[in-house]
Amino acid sequence: MLADIVKIHCLKHHANFPMPRTSRVVVCRESADTHTLSNNFPAEGSWVYCCNCQTFIAWDANRNGVSLKECVFCFSSLNPRAYTCDNCAVTMVDYDDPTLRKHHVVLDWGAPQPACAGCHQFPHSTPQKHFCSVMQCEVATARKNCAFCEMNLQDASLPITPSADGHIQKALAEAEARAREADERRHLAEETARKEIELRRQAEFKAQEIEKRATQELNRVQSSSQESELARREAEAARQQADAEAKARAQAERLAQIAELERQEAERRKVEAEAKAREVEALTREVEEQRRRAEEAARREAEMRAQAEQQAREVAQTYTSKLAETQAQVEQVAKVVKKDRTAIAMTAAIAALLLVAFFYLIVTLLKQFG
Repeated sequence: MLADIVKIHCLKHHANFPMPRTSRVVVCRESADTHTLSNNFPAEGSWVYCCNCQTFIAWDANRNGVSLKECVFCFSSLNPRAYTCDNCAVTMVDYDDPTLRKHHVVLDWGAPQPACAGCHQFPHSTPQKHFCSVMQCEVATARKNCAFCEMNLQDASLPITPSADGHIQKALAEAEARAREADERRHLAEETARKEIELRRQAEFKAQEIEKRATQELNRVQSSSQESELARREAEAARQQADAEAKARAQAERLAQIAELERQEAERRKVEAEAKAREVEALTREVEEQRRRAEEAARREAEMRAQAEQQAREVAQTYTSKLAETQAQVEQVAKVVKKDRTAIAMTAAIAALLLVAFFYLIVTLLKQFG
């Protein structure tokens, strides 16, 4: 039943889990770091109950970033009203939200209604409100000292007039009456739920007996030559149920086979993808090596071309100087033997041959290193 289940929130792990209300030991098992929040809930430890989300929060006042100004679970923050019970370790916090249907509320003057959410008890005296420096908000309590800032509330409390005390006592009486009425309704609901569970258990037991008798009757009818219409219908229903179960089992097996095939296909695709990735990586390395070799060959070719051009320039310079010397010699010979035309013709022919040989040599070098 939902009324017998409470919600617990662990600030350490930011985890939420349900717990039976009758349980006194609260253990957080939401991670490998299992730890006990309380050995005597709600009298031991420090608990904050949010009236909006109906959650018990294992409180740690030393933790940074937590405050009663905003619920750490539902993030309610409008007009917080806090009440610390003087019978247990629960502090109730109520926020304004007219759209919610709350089981417990904190009145504006600090009293819980219908009672404390943890121990279901009323305060022993009129709650006194004060500003708690630890919680950074107003907290009402009937304790002598604040449970958080340890402020002495008897010295800080103001004298209460008889009229105000009468209103307070009247409000407490109304709250007690509403609490008793709520407890009676809760007890009636629990009794109804227990009866319903018992009836359901009895109905299930009777259904099992009827099914057992029907099975026995069906076996007897099958062994006999005559069977009644009722037994036949029951047998047909059992057969249909068996067929449905067989179909469901076959469907489940088929789905399991499909899932296994899909898993195998996914593994195969994964292996293929890994192989393709390795091939691409090897191809990339090969392309990089070829590119490096091409760059080295281009560099060498550029060096060889530069050397050939240098050699061609040197050869051209050498033959140019030799040609100038030859022309000078020819001119000198021409001056000496001006009248010898045969010598002049021979000299010109030699010069022409040397010039042709020079150009032929240059063309040969260019073809070799080009």
